[in-house]
Amino acid sequence: MASATDRHGLEVLTYAQSMALLRSRAIGRIAYLDAGQPTVVPVNHLVDGSSVVMRTMAGGKLDAAVVGHAVAFQLDDHDPARGTGWSVLVRGRADLLEDVERIAHLETELDSWAIDEGGEAAWIRIVPDEVSGRRLRRG
Repeated sequence: MASATDRHGLEVLTYAQSMALLRSRAIGRIAYLDAGQPTVVPVNHLVDGSSVVMRTMAGGKLDAAVVGHAVAFQLDDHDPARGTGWSVLVRGRADLLEDVERIAHLETELDSWAIDEGGEAAWIRIVPDEVSGRRLRRG
């Protein structure tokens, strides 16, 4: 069975394919508005159920800018030699994850490079309104 393609001829990934790819890499990018200006920063992340979660410094610029706001998260990869690549986009709202048991579990799974050992962290969760993915395969 042929895969669905978009108007540009890119393969449209299913939700399950997109979620599997989100789980396949440790670093993605979160996009948000900071003082009215678009900002994109790399973050370590995990997929927790259908949400994307990340840890940042408590009281830092990232958690202040995104909590309660619409954000986007993107993860992608490419192989220039083969002319292939993919991209997954998550759009949704960011909120603070405050479930102590859940955080304790996630802390064993996420090695956040930007947090000093013992530093106070805030956990941000993106609850998706939309998950979409595309794959390019040079013909």
